[in-house]
Parts: sequence; structure tokens; C-alpha cells
Amino acid sequence: MCRFLPGVIAAIMLVPCSADESVSVELRYRSYRNWSIQLPQEQWFPVNDAIKVPHANGTGFPVQYHGNDLKFDTDGDGETDRTIKPLVDAKTNVSTTRVVLSGKTPAGKPFRYAVRIRNDANGWEWAPGGALAGTISTPAGPIPLRIIDQNGNGRFNDVGSDAMIVGTGDHAMLLSKTIFAGDHLQTVDYADNGTAVTLTGYDGPTARIDMSTSFNSKAVLLSSVIVSEDRQHSFDVGAIDGSVKVPAGTYTIVGGQLGLGNHRVQISAGRMAPLELTAARATQFNWGGPVESEFQFTRLGSKVQFSPDHIWYYGKAGEQYTGWHPVGKSPEFKVLDANTGVVLEVAILPGSC
Repeated sequence: MCRFLPGVIAAIMLVPCSADESVSVELRYRSYRNWSIQLPQEQWFPVNDAIKVPHANGTGFPVQYHGNDLKFDTDGDGETDRTIKPLVDAKTNVSTTRVVLSGKTPAGKPFRYAVRIRNDANGWEWAPGGALAGTISTPAGPIPLRIIDQNGNGRFNDVGSDAMIVGTGDHAMLLSKTIFAGDHLQTVDYADNGTAVTLTGYDGPTARIDMSTSFNSKAVLLSSVIVSEDRQHSFDVGAIDGSVKVPAGTYTIVGGQLGLGNHRVQISAGRMAPLELTAARATQFNWGGPVESEFQFTRLGSKVQFSPDHIWYYGKAGEQYTGWHPVGKSPEFKVLDANTGVVLEVAILPGSC
């Protein structure tokens, strides 16, 4: 029999049971004033004349521009009812704001939807600013669950396209048909209306993957999100020390992050070969440093030109490192005489590159 345990965010939850039993976790929408979630494949969508989140009265919420101000239809009636003055970052000159939209689904159910908005070189863009949240109760304690509409279509059940966080961190993985919760691998079914998920014990073939033990870096591996070939299963295996049980199959990295103090570096698959995780076997993945860099240059007569946009960094397994923040010192380029090896010139990119 399943046991009842109290949840701390949503209503009463159930302990995940065997593969023959299922439990339901209720979800409620939450908007975030300060967005800290790191999405595995974050997308920003053009605002143009509307926030394209469908609702009972149309395909989006109209937006109008008045100088630097924005007017929003926040209740889905087709009329703009709120004016917002975006904040401008003095360093980046990027304007940002947020707004919470409300309306009814095509089925007539009320909903709320928060959006983040920015104005940069690509013009006005928006991205989701909230999540469905609930709690999975386990014998070891409650586990927070958040689901983010990463693809911005107003739904929260697009496996392999939306995102989710299982636990207390801020690094999300792709929405997955399986999750690791309470020391058990669980199959997840998502309700069409986004109000609940159902957990059932996973009974398929499994493998174990360890991406933290043999990762060579002075920085801390904060996240390493993998996804199966059919995009049905996704896990953040970098945030866990040691091996993690996952459904057997072929996986690739879709994103990750390193941290050293306030410095952050993003990880992508780059040239990595797929991870073949065989049933009933454990794989310890060897990656990280030493990092090699590649760059392009242009020769114009007696001059050689380099650009920070044409430098690439790869780890020992072919993974690529991008998005250095804050941007660090420029690499040093030495131009040598091909015959004698004598250094003819030393070049450093201007500014912080």
C-alpha cells in the first residue's frame, strides 16, 4: 500500500510506490520576480505586437509601444490595460521588465503566465518567467518539483522541449518521462491541463552514468544535462556526485555549467560522441581539461587579424566551452617565423575578450 505524507508546497502528496502503483502530485503556478533558473536550452521569442501565449480569446496578448514604454493586454480581452516602464542596465544598455498575464484556457480554466521581457540587439523579446510547482513526498523528505514552459507555447507537458527541476537547485533539465526521486527511478505522466503529474515506478532496463568523478577542472561542475536519443529521458547528472541510474540507451549532452567563484562557463556537446549507456552496466565518463583552443585569422598583406568571435575551446572528450562570464583576459597570440621559430609579434585582443 502507498502511505500518505504531507506536502510542503502543494496539497497532500504520496510516497512513490512500485511499478504497479501510481501516485499524483498536484501543481500550482508560481511567478518569479527574480529569475534565477538556468534553462538547458533557453529560448527568447520576438514580441512584435503580442506575447504569443494562446488563450480562450485568441492566440496571444497584444502589446503596444509608446516610446520606451510598453502597454500590455494582461487579461486577454484584446485591450491594453497596463503600461510598464522597463529598467535600463547602465552597463549593457539592455532594457528589461516582467509582466504577469492572466486569462482562460480554451477549456475555460483560469490560468496565470509570467513573462520576462528584454530589449537588446534583437529588439523586444520575451521568455517564460514562472513555473508549475509541487512537492514529491518521499521517506527521505520532500522533493520540490518545478516545470517550465521552455518552448513558450503555453503548455507544460512537452517532453524533450519544456524544462523541469527536481530538487532545490536552479539548474533545469529537459522535461523527462523519467525522473530520479527519493532514491528511485520514476516514470512521469503529465496531465494535459498542467495541474498534476503522476509517478509510477520505472521497470525498464537501466544503466549508471558518472560524469562528476573523472571531470578534470579547477572549477566546480554545477550542471551537466543529458538527453536520450528519442528525447524522452533527461537528467542533470553533473550536479550529483558519483553515478546516477538512468534508463539504458544513447544520450547526448544538451547543456551544462562550470563555476569558480562568480565566474561561469557554459558547456555544450561540441564534438562529443554520443554516450552509449548499456543496460546493467556503469560508465564513468572522462572529460574536462586539458582544454584546447582553435581560432581563425585573416592575413591582409603584412597584417594578421584575430577576432574574439572566432575562438573555440574544446575539452578532452570534444565538449565545447562557451559563454564565459564575466569575460576574462584575452588569449595571447604569437606570430612566429616558420623557418626559425623566432617570435615576430605578440597580439592581444582589445578590451576584455
